[in-house]
Amino acid sequence: MYWLDLKTYSENHQNGIRVEVKMRRVFLMMAACCVLASPALAGGGVDLYLGYGDVVDGNWELGIGARISLGGTHWMVDAAATGYQTVEGATIFDGVEADDIDVKYRAFDLGLRYLFYDGHKVRPYVGAGLSYAQVSAVNMRIDSGLGLYGLAGLRVGKPNGINFMAELIYRWAEVQGSYGLADERDITVGGLGLQVGLSFVFR
Repeated sequence: MYWLDLKTYSENHQNGIRVEVKMRRVFLMMAACCVLASPALAGGGVDLYLGYGDVVDGNWELGIGARISLGGTHWMVDAAATGYQTVEGATIFDGVEADDIDVKYRAFDLGLRYLFYDGHKVRPYVGAGLSYAQVSAVNMRIDSGLGLYGLAGLRVGKPNGINFMAELIYRWAEVQGSYGLADERDITVGGLGLQVGLSFVFR
């Protein structure tokens, strides 16, 4: 019976790895398409920011990230990476009671953004896309997963050069995880976050 449980866990773990590899391939292919399309785009920018966001179950942590943008006067293709500090000693993980789980969360985002009011000093924007959640935890088996994100913010400054940026972002992703001898289940990670930093804009 114990051998059968180990075999079942091994098969589920292998299936999870296959799904994760496929998700990574899809994400990389989309990123490659953006890079190949970049010569046709008129401009873009680089954002460096600090974040403060919900990692899991209302556990908020500080983070740091960067975003590369390619596009024209209004539409931008964004590729971003954000890493958050480790959530230490979590006792509840998406409804699962546990003892002292340390959770690491990194988000890799790929999507589109629309900026309003070309040529103005203040430019609001909205965006959305895919979010790949890379999650690891101490004392808990957990995989990474693919989800979605949406954001709204503004950029303040000259059309070219250094701008100030601030935005609200909401990330959502489901990953497979289990604690102790419990069966694997879907676990939701991510949530609302604030990101503030500098945009280096070029055309």
